[in-house]
Amino acid sequence: MNTIQLYRVGMAKSDRENPPTLKSRYSEFKDELQELVEDKNVDELIDVIHTLGRLVHYVTGSHIISYLAWPTVKKHAMRYKDHGCIRSKRNCKAHCKHD
Repeated sequence: MNTIQLYRVGMAKSDRENPPTLKSRYSEFKDELQELVEDKNVDELIDVIHTLGRLVHYVTGSHIISYLAWPTVKKHAMRYKDHGCIRSKRNCKAHCKHD
């Protein structure tokens, strides 16, 4: 699978096993935006774009905005390929429920 395929499969698995809500997606976006205000760096900006993309995906089903945050897309795809979860191993253990 290529990076986009890994990303899409990994994100679908994450959403299926840890179902998001509009409220949770919006809350994630606000949290990332706050981190950008505090840290003001490119990595945080990319995270804001990605979480905005996840919010848009929740509403429309399209990942197009998320793809603008390519470094994050690639990171999630590689995590999924390496250990079956888009989150870091530390955050997966703390927050994820897997089938």
